[in-house]
Amino acid sequence: MNKRTVLFIFMIFFVFSLGAVYAQRGSSRGDVVNIRLASPLPRSSDWGRALDRLAADWEKVTQNQVRVIVSHDGREGSEARMLSSLSSDAIQVAVFTSAGVSEICPAVMNLSMPFMIKNEAEFDLVVENMLPVINSRVKNDFVVISWSKGGWVYIFSKEKILTPDDLRKQKLATSPDLKEMNTVFRVMGFQLVETDMVSTGTKLASNAINAIYIIPAVVAPMQLHKSLNHMLELPIAPIMGAIVMNRVTWNKLSPASQQEIVKATRKVADEFDASVVRTEASAIAAMGRDGLSINKLTKAQQDLWSNEVKNSIPSIVGPIFERDLYNQINSILEKARSGK
Repeated sequence: MNKRTVLFIFMIFFVFSLGAVYAQRGSSRGDVVNIRLASPLPRSSDWGRALDRLAADWEKVTQNQVRVIVSHDGREGSEARMLSSLSSDAIQVAVFTSAGVSEICPAVMNLSMPFMIKNEAEFDLVVENMLPVINSRVKNDFVVISWSKGGWVYIFSKEKILTPDDLRKQKLATSPDLKEMNTVFRVMGFQLVETDMVSTGTKLASNAINAIYIIPAVVAPMQLHKSLNHMLELPIAPIMGAIVMNRVTWNKLSPASQQEIVKATRKVADEFDASVVRTEASAIAAMGRDGLSINKLTKAQQDLWSNEVKNSIPSIVGPIFERDLYNQINSILEKARSGK
């Protein structure tokens, strides 16, 4: 083989090798991205069905650049476990509540400060104004594709509760994930018993707990109102939800696919928001027909709760909730309530 032939073969090999290298470097944008989406929500719920539709929408709007498998029913474990799996890329997307997403964006818990936001209209106003700030505080390793409403927390109890002193006599069940809210309740002098939902029935039966704060949409299907047959008609705090993707997966998507995924997810999040309001109202009405006593407050009793919150502010704003965000939210609410 002469030198010219050897040189020719070498050049051909070099060109093909170089092309393969460049093809590999660019493959993250062109290859199919497999996504496992973890959700704690029941597959058979409105939310579960919406997530299945979302998975199909992502495949469609990205022209099959992504393939999505939804893991429903909390099969991927607790929110803390899902976050760990998201970090390690064992899963690529997950649905979180405020408690779960606060690990990557502590600022979001300012929206769920107990007794601060009083109704849905105030919540919508605060979210509209504060969400850009909240988004800017998300850790860089993650992307919040969309936020949504998670419902309102209420107090359910075996005995009638109307005042803060009534609640102090109860053993109040709570999730260990609700760190900030639990701290507030402890500051206010309430007896908390941290528990998971699986153990709730057993602890109710043994009287280890006799009250709980939770969203009505969870109480109704679990039939907890059979034991906790009183509900205080006082919204404690709104809960946010979020659909989060890890940054590794996000960076594999083309800019066009990223934009389409956000658009499709926002559409489903809007369905979540409407569904949460309807589901909560429906759950409360159904439990009322099934014997739940919904206890209304007098003006004097409402003032007692307001005073409790005011007295606890110095202990919780700063150490627990970010002072600058608290001041911004409080300013929004004060202007709205004064009609300015």
